[in-house]
Amino acid sequence: MAGQMGGLSGSTTVTIVITDVNDNPPRFPQKMYQFSVSEGAALGTPVGRVIATDADMGENTDMSYLIKEGGDLFKVTTDVETQEAVVSIKKPLDFESKRTHNVVVEAVNKHVDPRFVDLGSFRDQTIVRVSVSDIDEPPIFQPAEGAVMEVQEDAKVGSLVGIVLARDPDVMNKPVRFSIEPTTDQDMIFHIDANSGAITLGKILDRETAGWHNITVKAIEAVGRYLQQSMGRRWGTSWTVCQSIAGQHTNNHAHTYGQFRETN
Repeated sequence: MAGQMGGLSGSTTVTIVITDVNDNPPRFPQKMYQFSVSEGAALGTPVGRVIATDADMGENTDMSYLIKEGGDLFKVTTDVETQEAVVSIKKPLDFESKRTHNVVVEAVNKHVDPRFVDLGSFRDQTIVRVSVSDIDEPPIFQPAEGAVMEVQEDAKVGSLVGIVLARDPDVMNKPVRFSIEPTTDQDMIFHIDANSGAITLGKILDRETAGWHNITVKAIEAVGRYLQQSMGRRWGTSWTVCQSIAGQHTNNHAHTYGQFRETN
């Protein structure tokens, strides 16, 4: 009889499924990552990728990244396929101004379970150290937009018209050499001192023939990383800027001069 020793019995299998809960925070395997990028890299160029790991499963591993420090020059986005943080350039970099940047990247769980907030912060941080490498930059004119120079039409040959200034942004006090682009002064009315940038008259001016002259002055590194042969001398990269030279009547009447423009 049922209920007595030796009575009939049955059994079954019960499967217990343990569902995951978000009780693990993201963790970066390293507290610092190091990358290098050229100062000439374009905006949006990826600098490097880092990733935080999460011991949970499914959507509980979803995370987003943000920059806590260093976000003025860099930005971070999340690769949805790999869950990696992609650090890229937001603003131009300058080796001469700052050679190393420390960017603090934070990983944050997207789906935080309020039942486990007492376990601690569901976020983690790492430092992305970005080293900026130098590139050979061309000389910079001062002022960059060029200058208007005035000279009396009765000035003698050899008279000083003005002085152009340029500097090498890479190395302080590095020599810069000047020359006039021949196509902008085919009659060789002006001369320029290659070392000082002083522009002088090579011929007598006549305002009735030409009221103003627009010449291009080239500033070139005396020694550059990328060298080319020019007039028997080794030069680096170059930059050009227009200098407008207006001939004035000897009676000093006021005149309006056309606006110069920069050429590349």
